[in-house]
Amino acid sequence: MTESSYFVSVVVPLANDGDILAGFVDELVTVLRAEWRNHEVVLVDDGSRDSTRVVATKLLARHEGLRYLRLSKRCGPEVAILAGTDGVIGDVVVVLEPESDPPALLPKFIESARSSGGIVFGVRSRALAHGALYGLGRHFYARSTAHIFELELPAQASLYMAFTRQALNAVSQIKDKSRALRVFGAVVGFPRSFITYDPLPRRPSVRRKSVTEGLERGVSLLVTSSTRPLRYVALLGLGASLLSFAYLVYVLVVVLIRKRVAEGWVTLSVTTSAMFVVLFIILAVLAEYVGRLLEETRDRPLYFIAEERSSSVVELDQARRNVVHEST
Repeated sequence: MTESSYFVSVVVPLANDGDILAGFVDELVTVLRAEWRNHEVVLVDDGSRDSTRVVATKLLARHEGLRYLRLSKRCGPEVAILAGTDGVIGDVVVVLEPESDPPALLPKFIESARSSGGIVFGVRSRALAHGALYGLGRHFYARSTAHIFELELPAQASLYMAFTRQALNAVSQIKDKSRALRVFGAVVGFPRSFITYDPLPRRPSVRRKSVTEGLERGVSLLVTSSTRPLRYVALLGLGASLLSFAYLVYVLVVVLIRKRVAEGWVTLSVTTSAMFVVLFIILAVLAEYVGRLLEETRDRPLYFIAEERSSSVVELDQARRNVVHEST
């Protein structure tokens, strides 16, 4: 056991994970007990409708240092992680998902974060089996948006991440309603390191994400994290306007040179149609930005906690107290 003074916090988002929760937590607690005296585990139930709450209650009676938060409704893993990190006290904070992230790598993630003083990103060695269409779309999205976000993140970067306290404080200052922990971790400017790992599926088949869900998430992330798409469609509109002006000049020249000009209804129709397409694209992107702007100005809480419970001992070392913004 590491008798060091630093505190380790682990945040685990849950969504109908009652079937794998007990085994995962037992493995996680075993690793923590073997390595650190000061630790806590925060289980965030993202509106589960299975046995997650029942299993978590039993785990609270079995293990020390556990906390259980149940959100009032399904908010998504990113918001569930936010609900967990908002209350942790660790000098190093680790996020991992129970479905496929191995707790055995915690020491490697935590030591890497402490040595760099920044953020560690987990990168899966292979993609999870979400379906060929979803995987292709994810890969294309990662490649095409790398320039827009001005980020260098591997396509298989996961939510298995470790933060120093200072790095997490910086990420917490980002108040965007659309949460994107990996993007936020890449833009705050802290040192970054990457650990490639083999995912450890705890179910016979991985829960597949739909293409619609991925598309909605991708558009939301793109619109809320960058204004470049707005700039691109503005340039598209300018280019279309220049082409339209050039065509107008061409028509005037033809009128001056030729005495008789045939009615160009085909050309007129094509030009009008093209302009409508360009205008529609511009209006669609503007509508997305206006919608996101309205969402941001509502200033509603991202989550509501319906239940909060703790095991009998939250901190193994009761004399250990960490102040979030002053920890070292």
